[in-house]
Amino acid sequence: MVQSRSKTTRERVLAATTDLLMERGIAGVTIKDIRDASGVSNGSIFHHFGSKDGVVAEIFARERLAYLGSVADAIIGHEGDPCDAFGEGARAALHWQVAHPNRFSRLVSAFNESDWLRENGDIWRELAHEIENPVIEWALPHFQSGRLPLLPATFFQSFITGATERLTHGWMTQRLDRTPTDFADEVALMTAAGLKALREAQGQKR
Repeated sequence: MVQSRSKTTRERVLAATTDLLMERGIAGVTIKDIRDASGVSNGSIFHHFGSKDGVVAEIFARERLAYLGSVADAIIGHEGDPCDAFGEGARAALHWQVAHPNRFSRLVSAFNESDWLRENGDIWRELAHEIENPVIEWALPHFQSGRLPLLPATFFQSFITGATERLTHGWMTQRLDRTPTDFADEVALMTAAGLKALREAQGQKR
């Protein structure tokens, strides 16, 4: 019963803070705002999360896991050429961004450019390992067989999400008059073709 009440309290704080972050951004939210929006006392917030940063960190982790987890699932779930699998990861990224535009804009993209993330880089590094490890384990035999080009995990993530995020930004700022998912096939093909070209180039050097 106590554990259930504790979970309910945490969820109230996280839900209220998520709404505040989407409305005001990280710098625009205070502990007082979180207290007022959630109805949870300062003492209870500090008990469960330690600080405002503790609340923000948990939301950051949840959103990154939801976003990049969908990308990882698409990669690992693909059967066939592993370069095509990363193309499907790019497709999944695009679909998640379009399905959740506010969450993407305020809880994913805004974090990328925030002072908070620069000051809490260790949180992202730990989370990145959690997200990347299943993909790396899946990719290892493909690296060993030469079916994937040997590149750092960060390269693959940037390659998959970089173009899709710019495309979605263009749509959200009205510089693209079509829904980004209209270009999902092109994005998947571009990603897969780029990795295949790199694989061929590395193979020629061996």
